[in-house]
Amino acid sequence: MLDYFDYRRGDQKDMNSLSSGDEILVSARNVENGLKGFYCGAKSHKRFPGDCITLNNDGDGGVGLAYYQPHEFLLDTHVYALYPKKPMTRFAQLFISRSISMCRPCFSHGHSISQSRLKTMKVMLPSTPDGEPDFAYMDAYGREVMIDRLEKYLAYRHKQC
Repeated sequence: MLDYFDYRRGDQKDMNSLSSGDEILVSARNVENGLKGFYCGAKSHKRFPGDCITLNNDGDGGVGLAYYQPHEFLLDTHVYALYPKKPMTRFAQLFISRSISMCRPCFSHGHSISQSRLKTMKVMLPSTPDGEPDFAYMDAYGREVMIDRLEKYLAYRHKQC
């Protein structure tokens, strides 16, 4: 997997010391895209650019979950940020984050995703005839899912009016 992504580990150690603010804090939660809340990070805290996948490497019930993050955020130490080495659409990243999350049963609180496990982690993805991940297929599939959901939502709203 790291053939296609660079990874960075979060630097937020003491989240209790943060005050309320308008910066997104992503932690190793198993709900709400990992959103812990909105805080004001210290100037020394790293801001992580969006358009990446976050992967919970530990945590209470969230280890192994991956989420697509579209916006800049602060990051807990129990989470990796995975940045594509080559341009990749958000739909392909959404597909990959779901595929990573499907590997979740391999991990637990006592069997976290260490750097060495991250380097050897294998994720099932559709591939091209030459064996490379088929990012075009993942993008098209993600777009189709989004269109389908929007059409269902619009049909539901139309019935309500």
